[in-house]
Amino acid sequence: MSGERVPKLWRRNKRRGAYYLNLRVPKDVAEVYAETYGTQKVLESLRTSDHAEALRRRDERLPVILDRFTELRAAAKRTRRDLSELSRADLERLATGYYREVLSAAKSRSADPEERAERLEELEDALASYRNQDEQGRDSVRERADLILKNKGWPTARVSDADLDTTRAPDADLDATAESERAYAVSVDRALPQYAELQELVRRAAIEGSRFALSELSGRPFVPSDPLFNPDATIPDNEAARGPLLSEALLAWKEGSGVVGGRKPRRQTVMEADMAVRHFVQLHGDMRIGEIGKKLVQDYAVAISKIPVKLSVELQKMTLPDLLKRDLSKFRRRSASTVNKSLQMLSAMIEQARRKSDLDEASHWPNHFKAERVESDATAEDDRVPFSAADLRRIFANGPVHGRGERLKGGRGEAQYWLPLLALFTGARLSELGQLRVCDLQTDDGGIAFISIGTSGGRTVKTRTSIRKVPIHPELRRLGFFGYVEGRRSSGQGATLWPLLGSAENRARTAAFSQWWGNYQGRKPIGVTDPRKVFHSFRHLFKDMCRDAGLSEDVHDALTGHAAGKSVGRGYGAGHSVARLFAEISKIVAPVQLSHLPRAKVCHAD
Repeated sequence: MSGERVPKLWRRNKRRGAYYLNLRVPKDVAEVYAETYGTQKVLESLRTSDHAEALRRRDERLPVILDRFTELRAAAKRTRRDLSELSRADLERLATGYYREVLSAAKSRSADPEERAERLEELEDALASYRNQDEQGRDSVRERADLILKNKGWPTARVSDADLDTTRAPDADLDATAESERAYAVSVDRALPQYAELQELVRRAAIEGSRFALSELSGRPFVPSDPLFNPDATIPDNEAARGPLLSEALLAWKEGSGVVGGRKPRRQTVMEADMAVRHFVQLHGDMRIGEIGKKLVQDYAVAISKIPVKLSVELQKMTLPDLLKRDLSKFRRRSASTVNKSLQMLSAMIEQARRKSDLDEASHWPNHFKAERVESDATAEDDRVPFSAADLRRIFANGPVHGRGERLKGGRGEAQYWLPLLALFTGARLSELGQLRVCDLQTDDGGIAFISIGTSGGRTVKTRTSIRKVPIHPELRRLGFFGYVEGRRSSGQGATLWPLLGSAENRARTAAFSQWWGNYQGRKPIGVTDPRKVFHSFRHLFKDMCRDAGLSEDVHDALTGHAAGKSVGRGYGAGHSVARLFAEISKIVAPVQLSHLPRAKVCHAD
């Protein structure tokens, strides 16, 4: 048992003050937590004085805090037991942390004119020694590496006086405390490649730090030369100046603008953002956004691009570093667009944190997520393409659901029959169709039936332009869709059209159905196995059907909820009437014969 509890709620000012999340750090991570955050208690403002909202935000924040404890436990285990378990990213964090200490020391050092010349000479000698990697430079780097490890918890062993180089003058940048540590050596295997890597990183940090100190003393501007130690690392070494933790930036981003009526991210987007941050934290730790350098972002992009599209239950429980150790070659990898979406969301979190911050240093916080992109091959398998006429015949004529009238377990009852047909004749997204209720089938003043896609009743849409009215295609009427809706009306106007549709907690309502559909269409007798063809291919096909029927672009954009063109005039008025849209959608003809469907016998699965 780790000892975590559900955080208490606490208010400094009980009348008007905001609630705080109050949680004591578990004993097994208290020491390392205090080293990192300077306290053994988690006390965070929830930014609300409403008790119910505070409870919701507390429950939302708790998994992030518990993940932080888990990461600290893992780091402590690696730190105190086996140097070989440290990743390249772990070693780089140690080196960049040391580099910040060097910068802080250089800024606080006295610039007494009498000392300046002597100090400049010492720094120039030290810099040359690091660059040439002579004996003095190598010894200094090794001592610095040992000190870094000791301060992070590695055990030490006493070194005999005979092993100490007492003839060498103290290092120009090594303070008295560091000098006193020379009598101890960190107890690690120095033959490990990780130790050699750390020494090289420390050498690079020492070179860059010496260059910075020389610039400070000489009054010249500092121009960084090592990409690992980017300019933003020169931010003053205090937590506030380095910005919020990435997990804290995520929490603020979820809240949106905070303005009444302001836009907040959709539930599905929030879940994707949670996953993006979780993967970054698992790979690099919960860092302050001012510390996230370009190399860390590049490593993150490479890592998440290796994650398969679908994972088994066993693999889903693994952290990202552990997952990457497995053989994933048999799985289909994520698309470039999916990887780039994660990068875009992380970029949006940092940009919002910069905008909302009142710190002068905020403008210096780097955002390397903004420029990082995974290039997509124009012929890549992950591009979505429409179903062909042959695919539709396999689905609607050969498939067991439409061809033989069966209802399969996992297909969620009548959802497996109607959702593909609705997607074919409306072009709506699966998430939009899956949220439909009885009351969302409406009629206009002229008696024309349409599906209302919007945000009422707790529904979500992808963008503002996704809110729309889609007339019922005559073929859907002929196939009996109205009759199905009437059959559901007895459950109430607010009842869902798909009572068996659902997914696991914290997943989109249609997530399980989407996964089922992928397996269903890929199996015989359907056998549509092209990975570019998924349920969303119905939406691509609908756009082609609109073009083939001669519908103008503004009309089929109105039907599918795509944004209109850039013309100012297209943004005026209320848009196309339902009557006009019905006349246009009625022109659409599906490239598949569906006359057999009303006669199909419905056989329910056991």
